[in-house]
Amino acid sequence: MNRYRILFEQSPNAVLYITPEGGITDFNPAALEFFAISQPELEAASIENLFANRSDFSQLIERAEVTGIVRNDPILFIDRLDRIKHGQVSIIGLDRPDEGGGGYLVLIQDITEHRQAEKELYCQKNYAEQLIELAPEAIVIIDLNGRLLRTNQEFLRLFQLTLETCTGNSIQELIVPEDYLAESISLMAQVFGGGNVEVETIRKKRDGTLVDVSILAAPISTAEDEPAIFVIFRDITKRKQAEKALIQSETRHRTVLEAAPDPVIVRDMDMRVIYLNPAFTRVFGWHLSEIMNQRIDFIPEESVPETQEFMEQIRKGFAFSGVETKRLSKTGRTVDVSISGAVFLDTEGKPEGFINTLQDISERRKKDEELRYVAYHDTLTGLPNRKSFYMRMDDLLHHSSRRDSDRAWALMLIDLDKFKQVNDTLGHDTGDQLLKGVADRLKSCIRESDHLFRLGGDEFTIILTQLNRDIDVTRVARKVLDAIGRPFRCNGNEIFTSTSIGISIFPNDGWDAAGLLKNADMAMYSAKESGGRGFQFFTKEMNQKALHRMKMESSLRKALERDELLLYYQPLVNGSHRIVGMEALLRWRHPEYGLVLPADFIRITEETGIIVSMGQWVLETAATQVKQLHEMGFSDLVVSVNVAARQLQEPDFEQLVMQTLEKMEVTPKCMRLEVTESSVIQNLDVVIPKMKNLRKKGITFSIDDFGTGYSSLSYLKRFPIDVLKIDRSFIVDAMKSTGDQEIIKTIISMARNLNLDTVAEGVETLEQKSFLIRNGCGSMQGFLFSPPVSMDQFKALLSRDNPYASLENDIFQ
Repeated sequence: MNRYRILFEQSPNAVLYITPEGGITDFNPAALEFFAISQPELEAASIENLFANRSDFSQLIERAEVTGIVRNDPILFIDRLDRIKHGQVSIIGLDRPDEGGGGYLVLIQDITEHRQAEKELYCQKNYAEQLIELAPEAIVIIDLNGRLLRTNQEFLRLFQLTLETCTGNSIQELIVPEDYLAESISLMAQVFGGGNVEVETIRKKRDGTLVDVSILAAPISTAEDEPAIFVIFRDITKRKQAEKALIQSETRHRTVLEAAPDPVIVRDMDMRVIYLNPAFTRVFGWHLSEIMNQRIDFIPEESVPETQEFMEQIRKGFAFSGVETKRLSKTGRTVDVSISGAVFLDTEGKPEGFINTLQDISERRKKDEELRYVAYHDTLTGLPNRKSFYMRMDDLLHHSSRRDSDRAWALMLIDLDKFKQVNDTLGHDTGDQLLKGVADRLKSCIRESDHLFRLGGDEFTIILTQLNRDIDVTRVARKVLDAIGRPFRCNGNEIFTSTSIGISIFPNDGWDAAGLLKNADMAMYSAKESGGRGFQFFTKEMNQKALHRMKMESSLRKALERDELLLYYQPLVNGSHRIVGMEALLRWRHPEYGLVLPADFIRITEETGIIVSMGQWVLETAATQVKQLHEMGFSDLVVSVNVAARQLQEPDFEQLVMQTLEKMEVTPKCMRLEVTESSVIQNLDVVIPKMKNLRKKGITFSIDDFGTGYSSLSYLKRFPIDVLKIDRSFIVDAMKSTGDQEIIKTIISMARNLNLDTVAEGVETLEQKSFLIRNGCGSMQGFLFSPPVSMDQFKALLSRDNPYASLENDIFQ
């Protein structure tokens, strides 16, 4: 009995003993696993409740009562996790007198996984069948002998066959023309050899009609694991017909294109060349053989934007015509062309490529340009004429339409004086020669950004653009006066003439062409009436300012000759109140304006270039006067001389400095050159080597107004300098501003770390002086010690014993 119990317990199938009513009296562990139920739950359960359909239980019991046994019935169960379980059930009727009655032995084999696998296989087969049946291509499966094992509806439709005529028959007999039997057999052999095959060929329909097809064949295995071929047929008749028609059409069109007089180029949508006609080769130089299936780069850079525009139309399928642009020949020659283009489509209606016709319009464009030139230029001088003048004015006014614009430009109206006398006395031919000569000289007076016109007769106009200061206009006006004032040689005659210039400024003197021209005309007549003044601004204030600057410039050019320049000196005092040097400061004794400070004239000297000769005079004078002081016993004194940016740019600046010192017999160590940050930065690669060379020879350098430049810290390490001058703007409010104090401390500390001396300028109070000394400033200058004074006053200051012993009183009172 134990042996049977062991078999019962170890059985992989669920085994249960039940009463006729379905009560469970015994079960094995496999039953617990099958129903995913605990032992107490199964002991208390009725097997009928475990059936998915309770009627299945009743039917099984009824059959078991009749036959005594039920074998392998598939039944659905539900386990305690609500999962559907597939079981194969056998029931055997029992007679168990020892337990007081009969019952049944129930065996349940779990076939859930097997059923799921069957279902998946069925689905896969069903899907495959549906795909084959619904495919738009004709599909067949054939065996080793070419017999049809499976066909779809599209195959039957394409070849006009029925399922009955296909099943079991040879595909060669049904659809392969006699001429293509060898090809078909070879195709099958290739596939069974293990490779996929794709070909385009011909097959026949049931009525004998031939059809162009593409065939894709691949080896597969059948359900019986027999080798077979899976074949897909695609009807390409229409495409082949289209290709044939296209070839015929291309032949006809090629004949037309070959004879066309205008260049034609055909390209695909990727811009690769498909065709060029002989006219294209003649005009542009490329042959089809060298550029076939390649892109051709013959679009000038300036024509790219407009080309992109009409190519966008091509991509959208639209044609265009008569677009005038430029193209390049193979040799780089620019060709003016009129381009027309259209797209051609593939069989699906999608853009496949495009054709361009390019008409060479170079000769026509040349004639158009000649006519345009005549229309907008003066035939005598070649200058733009009155029509061009108004067009340019309109353009400038359009781009300057904002009333708050700070971009000024000027209109100069120029009229020759007494031109009528030249015509009357020497003839119109001589007058024409004079006008051409005037035009040439006026061209030399203007910049590339300016515009010169001849309005008619002896009247010219100049539009000056990109103005920053009124001095720009004044300078051009003076150049014009000087240029026209030189004698002309016309037809053997020496002619002297002059001109009157009227000037109006945009936007000050008008916001339209008529107003600006009218105001310039009024200013020009005012210049004529002034009796030789030459030019006149329409705005009174601007005119006065310009005249003042002209007068100052003229006087400055003569200042050296008239010995009107002199140097003042401001003492440089150290922390012990000892004078250790002085700064040379330029002054101008103007015969009309008195003593003029540099702020009123130094900018003019820089703009006109006078600063170069004036700077040389300052250097020589300072060297001479410091030598006098040395001879008086003050041999340690150093003189600081300011050097302008224009001087530093001069090629011979180094030689001039050293020659001056040698000439005046002054040692380099007593000369300190002061430069500004901006003057050095203007041309670092040129200026710094010059400074280094002079420094090697004993001359020291200081950076003036340090801290006010935009690049002080970034460039400081590159400057070959010895002294930092702290700008007066930091000193003046230092006692009221902790920020200024911190800046001063930082500059002094930075200078100390770089082994540089410091000089503070603008020191005016004892409190400022004490602060600077306390924080380590090397030396100072300012009104606390002395304003700039003449050399005689400076000598007197040096002669006094300890002049700064008591700073409470003004030393000059």
